[in-house]
Amino acid sequence: MAVVTMQKVAIIAEKSLKEDLLETMHREGVLEISESNHVGEVDHTEVKFRAADLQFAVQTLKNVASKNTLAAADKMVTESSILEASLHTDIRGIVDELHKLETSDTEAEKKLQELTQTHEILLPWSKYPYLLSQKKETTTTIVETGILPTANLEECNEELKKELPRIELLIVNNNERETSITFHVWKKDFSRFSEIVAKFGWTVQTLPEAKGTAQETLEELTVEIKKLKHLKEKNNKERVRLSVELPNLRKAQKFLGWLDEKQAARESLAETHGTVTLLGWMPKKQIVLLESRLQKLSPAIMILKVKPDEGEGAPVLLKNSKLITPFQSVTNLYGMPMYNEMDPTRALSPFFILYFALCLTDSGYGAVIALLTGLLLLKTKQSVEEATLVWLLFMSGIVTFFVSIPFGGWFGLMPSQVPLFLTKETVDGALLFRGQVWDLTVESGITFLQNLSIVLGLTHLFFGMFLAGMHKWIHGQKAAAFWMDFTNHIMLGAVIFALLAPESIQSIKMYPLYIALALMIWGKGYGTKWFLRPIVGLLGVVNFSIGMLSNTLSYLRILALGLVTGALAMAVNQVAVELGNLFPIFIAIPLIVTIFVVGHLVSIALNALGSFIHSGRLQFIEFFGQFFEGGGRQYSPFSRRT
Repeated sequence: MAVVTMQKVAIIAEKSLKEDLLETMHREGVLEISESNHVGEVDHTEVKFRAADLQFAVQTLKNVASKNTLAAADKMVTESSILEASLHTDIRGIVDELHKLETSDTEAEKKLQELTQTHEILLPWSKYPYLLSQKKETTTTIVETGILPTANLEECNEELKKELPRIELLIVNNNERETSITFHVWKKDFSRFSEIVAKFGWTVQTLPEAKGTAQETLEELTVEIKKLKHLKEKNNKERVRLSVELPNLRKAQKFLGWLDEKQAARESLAETHGTVTLLGWMPKKQIVLLESRLQKLSPAIMILKVKPDEGEGAPVLLKNSKLITPFQSVTNLYGMPMYNEMDPTRALSPFFILYFALCLTDSGYGAVIALLTGLLLLKTKQSVEEATLVWLLFMSGIVTFFVSIPFGGWFGLMPSQVPLFLTKETVDGALLFRGQVWDLTVESGITFLQNLSIVLGLTHLFFGMFLAGMHKWIHGQKAAAFWMDFTNHIMLGAVIFALLAPESIQSIKMYPLYIALALMIWGKGYGTKWFLRPIVGLLGVVNFSIGMLSNTLSYLRILALGLVTGALAMAVNQVAVELGNLFPIFIAIPLIVTIFVVGHLVSIALNALGSFIHSGRLQFIEFFGQFFEGGGRQYSPFSRRT
């Protein structure tokens, strides 16, 4: 089993060794700390405040950092580099400077909005001849400024002249839509004036107060706006200069995370007058090693194995070989197994990768997936444990390449479209790729893939039933394992025997089938009273048969996706050629190449996603449904994550 055996332990030390113990456990990273009934009085406020400040600085600098700086900030780091960056980087100074820049930008932006709004208001009034500070009202007259729709200007002016001849009108600015006007109105006429202009869509415009004229004020505003924009640009350049510290700030973030984790660990310590106790779970095999390291710290530290509390479940840690570890990304999508369950990763791995390959059935696509993910892994130098999904896609690409050769999938190309040395001619005169056995463009090839999908599905399902029975058998439920699970395999063997029996025993080939059916009916009724067992068992067999039929048919998605991949690839090729035929050769060739490359990259992405999803679905629903419960809690040790 790949589920690591866990043990709950109590680490007891003298009270004076509390900080040394926490530091050592943080470095070792093997203990998942359990909550204690003791609640420590530890204040996280300072760490959380610093963490929020750092997050602000990191996010701010990420927005302006160069690609090289971002790449450096995302690189794997060591514990020593984290400590060095935390000690020798002027974190407080950088954060304070960024806060000042943020405050400066906020004030500048607020002022910029105000000035821009004033500028927009004054712009139509640039030819306004009076000082903006001049009073708009005297003892006898009122100066009214506003906007009138240009279409109504002439009619409005005529009516005003007719009824209020003493009014003076000054057009300051006009365009097709609206006209900016200043009226000098006698106070006695103002009421009537307001009634007349209101009919024609008059809008009063209050001009901002300023010392000079509108034109002078606009010039001053333009200068101020330029200064504010320059200030913002200068602030941004300063951020860019500070962004070189982003990698060190990211390291400091990790260090602060360590401090917060240690504070949380302090809260979990149970303290007496002279000792501290740390409870938690750890891999059983690592207890001796941890004990020896703690003894080097001080003889006044000991590890005791303790019984878990009632109802407390152990955390789950999966440990597989490097070949199987990438498939844990599939298991983790579903959820961790329960602690007392088997790890399904090994069991699903051959089926998942084979189904992925068959859903693609294109060696060219498999080669591209393997090449791209391989280059990514080569560049990032990530281990199997660090990038399980990328390694899984890399392995899947390789398997797809080899599995698809017998199906002749090469970027949707037909054998007639490639050089002759890459093809072969069959006995009946058909042209195939070298290594190709089945042709998915004809009925015989489709039928083969269909039958292969069904056979693989049945194998997958019965293997899941076997695992369910094995799990019961290992945990002492041997009768339940035989009657509920293994009778299914007896029935499968009887069916295969009946189908393949030689002619010499044709007369007795059905007897094993009858015996297997009787055992299966009796087995499906397991757990009920003996007189009800045949009836319950018969219903169970009917339900089993319906379930097997629907589950087996579900595996035909392998056939469907395999055919769709080829169809999409052929469509990309056809579109490229047909569009190329519309242009001269010097345009057609680069156009065809571009469509071919881009089209197939999109097709690879879509089909790889579909293959991953549907292959995973066959594991989660059809396969896991036979034996897997899931719902375990992942092991999360108190450790320094770098």
